[in-house]
Amino acid sequence: MLRIPKWYKQWSADNPTKLYGPGIVVGTIGFAVIVAVSAVVFTNPYKTTDFQTGPRGIGMAVSKFVKDNPQDDPYAAQYVAYERVEVPEGTPTAAEAYGDSVVAFGDMDQANFDQLTKAMSEWTGADIVLYDNGEVDANMLEVTQNCIELTQYLNTDWDGHNLASDGRGVNCYTCHRGEPIPPQSWFKAGAVNASATGWAAIQNRVMLDNKYTQSEFTSLPVDAVEKFLLDGESIKVHDLESRVNTLPGDPTWQNAERTFSLMNHQSNSLDVGCVYCHNTRAFYDGTQVTPQWSSTITAQQMLIDINQYYLEPRAELLPASSLGDEGDAGKANCATCHMGVVSPLNGRNMVAEWPELAAPLE
Repeated sequence: MLRIPKWYKQWSADNPTKLYGPGIVVGTIGFAVIVAVSAVVFTNPYKTTDFQTGPRGIGMAVSKFVKDNPQDDPYAAQYVAYERVEVPEGTPTAAEAYGDSVVAFGDMDQANFDQLTKAMSEWTGADIVLYDNGEVDANMLEVTQNCIELTQYLNTDWDGHNLASDGRGVNCYTCHRGEPIPPQSWFKAGAVNASATGWAAIQNRVMLDNKYTQSEFTSLPVDAVEKFLLDGESIKVHDLESRVNTLPGDPTWQNAERTFSLMNHQSNSLDVGCVYCHNTRAFYDGTQVTPQWSSTITAQQMLIDINQYYLEPRAELLPASSLGDEGDAGKANCATCHMGVVSPLNGRNMVAEWPELAAPLE
């Protein structure tokens, strides 16, 4: 039997005509509690999703709030594939229509050559020309040819990472996202503290310009991407040896900070944590890592390769307005393609309509 509280009986006796006020308050509070409990039980705004990265039972998992939709690439909804067009028999090839100056896809029929040119212009936000039409700058024509060769190279020689043969791959849009300069390309930052030299000149400075933020707004060295993904220096935190008495040639704590800066960049680029690749009890032990670690190592080698042989040399061809403060061309890092998700463009097949972009280089 429900017992009425004594305070309520006394209040009712003292206020015999004021019964509605307390009833409304109690009813409102009760309704609010029911709504809140129902929201948590049935919609749970703080529900998480977990991705297991290593053996069960040791906490190797990446957790994210479902409400944040953490692995959705918004650019995927903006992508326009440009379907191939039907052509009548006897349609001339691009080389036959435009001459020997065609820099790529000369064997493709003229109609689809024009369609692909239109697609590439949309994907890059630039007026792409694939042959000498008498107006195009010769240097830019060479850059365009270089871009196409790079795309084919990524889809063939680096297929193990880009997975063109598995229905993914890359095309111009993967990096450019509709802009002439890919929004996540990077340039050398140089000395960010002009009054200092050595290690002090390249750290402890927040870099607000997106193209120079390789240190991800930390006080860590700003040249990590340059040293590791362009120069190809060894990525290493420590070797378990005591460094109380540092000798010439020994790694320093600044070297460790530079590695932390790269790891920070990679984590932010994919929106994952350390355990996506590492077992945190033994960062240094390659036998205790996850499968994703191997993919990351492959990606690092791929970036060194394309930065050295395709992207850095473009500085001689590009106009000054397209170069960084150090006079270098834009280059690629993890964020250039991933842009905050593990699968760029939600894993869409980027060469389905135009397999020529995944054709081996001739």
